[in-house]
This record gives sequence, structure tokens and C-alpha cells, in this order.
Amino acid sequence: MWLEPIELKRQTVTLVPLHKDHASDLAAAVADGDLHKLWYTNVPEPEGVPAEINRRLTLLAKGSMVPFAVVDGSGTTVGMTTFVNIDAAHQRVESGST
Repeated sequence: MWLEPIELKRQTVTLVPLHKDHASDLAAAVADGDLHKLWYTNVPEPEGVPAEINRRLTLLAKGSMVPFAVVDGSGTTVGMTTFVNIDAAHQRVESGST
């Protein structure tokens, strides 16, 4: 695949390849404010975070998604985002599923 997981680092946030080890921080993040209850987005319930990570990693293995964990300056995983709608022929991606 022409697009491989990479680390994207800035001063206050880093995107790292998503891993199952991010599950506990992500469960805490989605529990803060009941984000899974929002009608205009799709956020898993805290106990559904491992399944969502597995779903994204499966799509990575199929070449249709490159998932990242969003890590803040303190080293806490605070979210997820992805490269989706991967167009290998034109080497183009869309960022989404944040």
C-alpha cells in the first residue's frame, strides 16, 4: 500500500497510529460529557471503544482506512481520526471519522 501509518507531530498534538492500547484513554474521553449520546455524530459508548478500534484496524488491514489516535501534549489519548476514501490511483485521501 502506498499509504502507511505514520506519526504526525506538532507542538500541542500528535497523531500516532491507532493501537488497542489507546482504548482506556479513549473510553475516558468519550465518557466525558456523554459524547456517545450526540445525535449528529457517531461516537461509541465507553464500553464500545475496543470494538471501534478493532473495526478501524480491520479497515486498515484491508487498505481502506488509516486510523490515528489523537494524543495531547500531556501524552493522553483524547480522540481518533482517520485517512478515509483512499484513492491509491491518484494518491489522494480524505481526513475524517474524527
